[in-house]
Amino acid sequence: MENRIGLVTFFVLVLLFAFSFVFCLDALAIPNTTYGVLALIGYIFCIVVALFQGMTAHKEGSALSVWYYGYTIVVSIVFVWYLTRCGTAFKFW
Repeated sequence: MENRIGLVTFFVLVLLFAFSFVFCLDALAIPNTTYGVLALIGYIFCIVVALFQGMTAHKEGSALSVWYYGYTIVVSIVFVWYLTRCGTAFKFW
């Protein structure tokens, strides 16, 4: 993977994470199912693409793999927080 393409992909993923986070905050503040589903899809897409890009970059020996793995960890933590907040809002536990 070329470094420039890897950086563009990384910043697009950061932008997608920002939009997903805003959607999740909106879905939790105002009970809006559409925003909640968009946030859920956004988080899952961010995690899957970042893991794939991280594995590809690691295979090629690029230093971006560490950034992709770190990004995956941060998005996963926020995703679990969002799921627990949704579970509390829907009174699953």
